[in-house]
Amino acid sequence: MPIMDVLVLSILLLAILLFATQHHFLLCLLILECVVLVSLVLTIFILNNSAGSLNIFILVLTLGVCEASLGLSLLVSYIKMNGSDKIKVF
Repeated sequence: MPIMDVLVLSILLLAILLFATQHHFLLCLLILECVVLVSLVLTIFILNNSAGSLNIFILVLTLGVCEASLGLSLLVSYIKMNGSDKIKVF
């Protein structure tokens, strides 16, 4: 199985895992960070095969950093309000 197929399959499995674990905010953020990391590796492989520039990689990396900082600030705010990272579901 080629590495590209493994990376795409891992993104799909992480997305399914994200929808399966909706009770803890921190676990959802960690899964999202894994998806961003796998997408960065996938971007590197795609750009390496197509002789593209690294501008797309820098863009995806910047969006990943913004997502991580936003998620961390939301987690801190949520824990301050509720005292736990457990998401209350009706």
